[in-house]
Amino acid sequence: MIDTRGFTQNFLFNSNMVQTAPISSGLHMIGGAPYAFSDPSAVVAGVQITPDVPATLTPMRFAYPGEAGSRNNFRGQGYFGIDMGLAKGWKIREDMSLKFAWEVFNVTNSVRFDSNTNTSLDNGSDDGSFGLYRRTLTVPRVQQFSLRFTF
Repeated sequence: MIDTRGFTQNFLFNSNMVQTAPISSGLHMIGGAPYAFSDPSAVVAGVQITPDVPATLTPMRFAYPGEAGSRNNFRGQGYFGIDMGLAKGWKIREDMSLKFAWEVFNVTNSVRFDSNTNTSLDNGSDDGSFGLYRRTLTVPRVQQFSLRFTF
């Protein structure tokens, strides 16, 4: 915090580069083991993982139309935000003071999408919505003003 002639400033910078998302599964099963894709043509016939699982999925399958692959379905952009505040205080009398404050959250109005909403293999993996963003980590820019009278 810097105090210059009654003005007080503060800045807060938050960031993380990559947000990884957990992957859940369990509703769709082949031989007691979860599987990632519901397309039967994505299964390589005759390749055994264990005696209980009939066949494994091919890791070299072609991407569906509109798909770029599955690596980034499980990685997010991470969080980025800058918050700022500016305040000015005045003494009215010895026992009274007035303080005006202005605070801005998400100063740069940056949008970061939440990757945790698109990683469930048991909901929506076969309807084309797997890997799509449904909400954001950040809120739009918000400003607030306050006037505080202390006596």
